[in-house]
Amino acid sequence: MSKINGVFFKKIKSNIDDRGFFREIFKENAFNKKKFKQISHSFIKKNIIKGWHLHYKQSQWNYLLKGKIRVFLFDTRPKSKTFKNYDILNINTKKDSLVYFFPPGVAHGYITLSSENHMIYATSGVYSSNEEYKLSLKNKLIPNLFKKVKNKN
Repeated sequence: MSKINGVFFKKIKSNIDDRGFFREIFKENAFNKKKFKQISHSFIKKNIIKGWHLHYKQSQWNYLLKGKIRVFLFDTRPKSKTFKNYDILNINTKKDSLVYFFPPGVAHGYITLSSENHMIYATSGVYSSNEEYKLSLKNKLIPNLFKKVKNKN
């Protein structure tokens, strides 16, 4: 359960047999009525911080295919009931199979904790730099969540 309105975490069921496994990762209408327009793959090395960024109009679904990351989500929507709330989520693909969803206006970032990390993500719109907004890690709106957590490792 998320502390941010509109953010969802969903465990994925693995159908396992002697040949391997099968997982349904992105399924139409699984989180909301928005359809995906683009699916992308990102490879990220260890100890990389990706954040903060948010989208003005599009929603995003993320699935960590391989690796270990710490995810940070922060509600930047002034009219939201959960404005300034945040979630921190640890994902380790050796233990977890899940998708997380966040709507427009929720800032997203993560730090990679393993040597090889592969993220698959789907967005409700096609990528446009005009639709994405990047925030400095030192911005005044969001508490320095990365610094607090990184020092604990």
